[in-house]
Amino acid sequence: MMREQYERLAEWLKRSTFSEALASLGVRSVLGEALRWCLFTEERHRSRAIRRDYLTCRATIEAMSNELPSGDPSKPVWMIGSMHTVWGVKLEGIISVAVRLAGMMPVAVNTSRFRWVERYHRSFAIHRSINVESFHGVVAQSYSQGAWDILPEVASLPELMELTYHGVDVGRIAVSNHVYKNKFAQFDFSNVTTRAAIWREILAIQKNVHAAEAMRKAFPPVMGMLLEKGISPFAEIFGACVAAEIPVVQYVGSQNTNQYVLKRYTARNRHQHPFSLDPSTWEATKKMPWSSGRSESLMTEFSESYEKGTWFNRRYLHQDKKIKSRDEVIQQLSLDPNKKTAVVFSHVLWDATFFYGTSLFQDYETWLIETVQAACKNSNLNWLIKLHPDLVWKLKYEKHTGELRDSIAIRSAVGKLPDHVKVIAPDTDLSTLSFFQITDVCVTVRGTIGIEMACHGIPVLTAGTGRYAGLGFTVDSSTKDDYLRRLAEAHTIPRLADAQIELARRFGYVLFMRRPWPVQSFQLVKKPMSSVGDPLDTNIVFQPESGLKLAHAPDLEQLALWLQSEEADFLRSDESPRQESVF
Repeated sequence: MMREQYERLAEWLKRSTFSEALASLGVRSVLGEALRWCLFTEERHRSRAIRRDYLTCRATIEAMSNELPSGDPSKPVWMIGSMHTVWGVKLEGIISVAVRLAGMMPVAVNTSRFRWVERYHRSFAIHRSINVESFHGVVAQSYSQGAWDILPEVASLPELMELTYHGVDVGRIAVSNHVYKNKFAQFDFSNVTTRAAIWREILAIQKNVHAAEAMRKAFPPVMGMLLEKGISPFAEIFGACVAAEIPVVQYVGSQNTNQYVLKRYTARNRHQHPFSLDPSTWEATKKMPWSSGRSESLMTEFSESYEKGTWFNRRYLHQDKKIKSRDEVIQQLSLDPNKKTAVVFSHVLWDATFFYGTSLFQDYETWLIETVQAACKNSNLNWLIKLHPDLVWKLKYEKHTGELRDSIAIRSAVGKLPDHVKVIAPDTDLSTLSFFQITDVCVTVRGTIGIEMACHGIPVLTAGTGRYAGLGFTVDSSTKDDYLRRLAEAHTIPRLADAQIELARRFGYVLFMRRPWPVQSFQLVKKPMSSVGDPLDTNIVFQPESGLKLAHAPDLEQLALWLQSEEADFLRSDESPRQESVF
């Protein structure tokens, strides 16, 4: 009967503009799953596609999952659902297998009420779950502390970024939430409207902190695991755990499609980027035996990955990238061959990586503007402002067709650029590898490109910490003025010394060759760029050979061993899955 009512409602809506009005107002996200199914045609297509995939997944994995040990109920591990995507939920399920092999019990922490998420979890024999929303009511009566009590003391953005509540980084979370929600607008903390929005964010974040604490007290875990820890409500759950000395493991994609990087976080290292080396790992890295073979294998990894288009999924971003010679690049970009060339590798302006470590500027947009302004003043070099290639798919995913915010910011703040400064669009046909041949100075806040460039002997000017700054192979600045002075003198910066190159390559070798967890039990597959937005544009497919033997899959056993340890960084070696054998 209910289905018939939904279908009659859907038929009526076809003859009205009501659904379009709801979509334009952004109401879709707060509607119930069943109501969205009625209101939006694409939601029905999405639902059917997910159901077909779920049935395939269940047929493949459910029986095997039920045969695995259930894990010790006294050692619950929160599987914090931070990606409401098919591949994200499947990845949670696969990692939950390693949790069980490590002798612990996975518990799903749901931050939404999507029924299909729960169904996938059951396929992986995750039968215990907690819903975050249910704890908001628990704390509603006792919650009284408000953002208005603490925010008047916050006079600047740096102070806001350091603001904590019950040991949780509420200031960083508030800024992260605001920037994420306002991707195409400049962040200005001095603006009254912006400050009011931040205050509202902190009010909500404080309530989330109380809810996370109540959840932690009711169902105390021994560990948490998540993919995203930078925005609400995942950030509050993460913060509440590490504040209570409960470690949380973050897993993120690596430079290779079917590999993942894992880092175990505590309050001590909570601001480190997951794609970094823990101080203990770095000390061991500096002491490990070094050889030309290791150096060559790293450099081969760089070149072959770019040539194949597999470096950070670049083949899915642009199918027409070309590796061109130095002369071809100089001619295409109209560079002065008698000058050195500095390349500014821009970040995605709303990227959460800004909230790792400390930064010299209030956000990526301010950094970009002031860097371009400094470049305009230094005509001793060719300056290339290379916009981030990920903008191609990120903007497509957001259905944004207007002018790039980066371009608007540069034009508004700088105006017409002088001949020695040029902006390189994200969809340029030049492969990033082509830029290594012409770059004499690399400029970034904390991008991965800084590691690559340093490994090639190219000096890297950083404007932030949290990944590789301060380790001896980058040109770092302690203040914004120091950074701008270095930009003014960039043409005088020499190539890295041999000792610095070795340090960079040691770092790169362990980061790119030993930190990623290589998987054989499953494969991440991506559809072409034209399919962005499809619920299965990214998916996980199980390998028939090893996937049918989950209890003895080498990759899952390797991860399980690390989960039983207390090491901050997952590291692998050819000889043993244990970290110490890497060195």
